[in-house]
Amino acid sequence: MNIKVLDSIVYEVLLSLSLYKRQTHLKYLAISKDWYEETKSKISKELHKEITELADLHFEDLSVHLIQHCPYKDFKGYHLWLSELPLGEMYELLAPYVSEKKGMPNDLDRRRKNHLLIISKWYQEYFIDIEEMVSPILTHNIKNVDVSALKDHPFSEIEAITKGFNIENSQVSEVVLVPTWHFRPLSLIDIFNEKVILTYPCLMDGRDETLLITKALADDKRLQILSSMKEESKTFTELVQLMGMTKGNIHHHLLLLRSAGLLRITPTKQEYFLYNFRHSRIKDLSDLLLNF
Repeated sequence: MNIKVLDSIVYEVLLSLSLYKRQTHLKYLAISKDWYEETKSKISKELHKEITELADLHFEDLSVHLIQHCPYKDFKGYHLWLSELPLGEMYELLAPYVSEKKGMPNDLDRRRKNHLLIISKWYQEYFIDIEEMVSPILTHNIKNVDVSALKDHPFSEIEAITKGFNIENSQVSEVVLVPTWHFRPLSLIDIFNEKVILTYPCLMDGRDETLLITKALADDKRLQILSSMKEESKTFTELVQLMGMTKGNIHHHLLLLRSAGLLRITPTKQEYFLYNFRHSRIKDLSDLLLNF
């Protein structure tokens, strides 16, 4: 299994654009709860309209593979490289990662041009102002990855870095780890055939990590959820049935437990997750409290 750590500011630019478009899990993130409205007031009305009118982010989701192959780490280099990349070569770079469910866009060249137009405006109107602050944080988190530990104990180390994702039984030939500032404290996973992209949160300070765990534990329902998965894993559907709660409430509790690193999350071939109580996180809490 080949493990890489992606060192490129471009992916963070892409993630922030995706966050603005999808507004996914905003209330669970460490960025300002008003981030969307603040960003909306900052960018032009034209750009806001172009982003909201995007039918989907299919090309953007695939473009992580292009970012990985790009010889430049900076945004301007990526923009120039992708704009000049021959269409046939771009198709060949993306082809291994499409599937029946997530196929190759028919209008690939048009999608590229639109992607370059919108992401360039996004970079100029939003990201460039925070780049000097975010870039060193990402670099620090890349350098903080223990390459030797990844080589000797890949699965346990990946689980630790991503605060819970377990891919040990997955048919994986390549893993790409990507630090993120915007999505702290959550990790994200994208599976493209035998390739897995794992976006892991930049390290937060001890006080914030302690609060994440203690707040997640300070709720009777979440303690019941953890108790239910001490001995065996549970699916989302099983938790809904077991707890007698709405899907929305279970989703909320799972996200809080995920952000605290209290869940071991195992992807399945059926494209759902299995959840277990991640006991090792309690030791982390003990260490955090002793050093508080």
